[in-house]
Amino acid sequence: MSKTQKSIIFLAITFAISWAIVVGSWALKLHENPVMLTPVLGASMFGPAIAAFICAMAFEKGRRAESLGLRFKPNWWWLAAFVTPILIAATSVALSIAFGGSTFVDPAAGTIAMVEQVAPDQAEQVRALAPILTPLLLVQLLVGCLINAVVLTFSEELGWRGYLHDLWRGAGFWRASVSTGFIWGIWHAPAILVFGLNYPDNRAVGVALFVAFCMLLAPLLTFIRDRGASVWAAGIFHGAFNAVGGLTLIMLSNPVFPWNGVVGIGGFIALALGVAVMFALQRGGPRVEPAPVQA
Repeated sequence: MSKTQKSIIFLAITFAISWAIVVGSWALKLHENPVMLTPVLGASMFGPAIAAFICAMAFEKGRRAESLGLRFKPNWWWLAAFVTPILIAATSVALSIAFGGSTFVDPAAGTIAMVEQVAPDQAEQVRALAPILTPLLLVQLLVGCLINAVVLTFSEELGWRGYLHDLWRGAGFWRASVSTGFIWGIWHAPAILVFGLNYPDNRAVGVALFVAFCMLLAPLLTFIRDRGASVWAAGIFHGAFNAVGGLTLIMLSNPVFPWNGVVGIGGFIALALGVAVMFALQRGGPRVEPAPVQA
C-alpha cells in the first residue's frame, strides 16, 4: 500500500473519531455546559493516536514502533522541547504588553481574578492562599507540563508527529511541516466552532486563525521531533506549550482578541521569531534523523 493511501486512511479515521465526539457532544447539547469542555475535547484528542495505532498494526508489520516514533532515548533536545514553549509564551506576553494595551498581572492576582469570575464561591479560599499562590502555580505548571507531555504524546502527537511524520517526512521538512500544520489546524475546527476553543467570541475567524497558527507552530514541532529523534520530544514540546498557554492569559490585564495571549498577535509574532531561530539552527548544522527502532 502506498504512503498516500495510508495517509488517507489515517486521516479518515482520525477525523471520524475526533469530529464525531465533538459533533456528538453538540447534538447532546453538552456544549451548553462549560464544565464539559475539558472532558469532551480531552476525549476527541485521542483520535490521532487511535488512528495511528490502527494503521501501524495494519500496515507497518516489522516496524510498528519506528513508524510511530516510539524511541525513548533522551538527548539535550528534549530539554529544549521543554524550555522553548516557555520562551515563546514569555515573548508573547511581552509583545502583548508592549503593543496590545495590557499591563503585566502577577500570576497569583490573575488567578484570583479568574476564579472570581468563573467560580466566585471558591474565591475566598483562593485568596487565603495568596502568599504562596505564585510558587504553588509554578509547581502546578511543572506538574502540568509533565502530565501533558505524556497525555499529548499518546494522543495527538502519536498521530501528527508520529505516524503522519513517518509517512510525510520524506517529502521534505517544509512540505511535511506545513501540510501537517494545515491538517492539524482544520482538525481543531469543530472544537473552535462548538466550544469556542481559544477564540470564544470570534469562532468563525478563529478557525482560520488557528489553522495559520498550527502551520506556524508545526515547523518547530517537526524540528524538535527530528532533533529529539522521537515522538516523545514533540510530546514534551506540545505538553509544555499547552501548559503555559493558559498562563499567558492570566498574566495580562486585558487578554482580549486579538491580543489574547499566546494564540493572539503576540503569540503569532513570538512563533515567527521561533521559526526564524529554528531556521538559523537548521542551516547551521546537519539535520539529525531519527535512529531506526525495531518493532
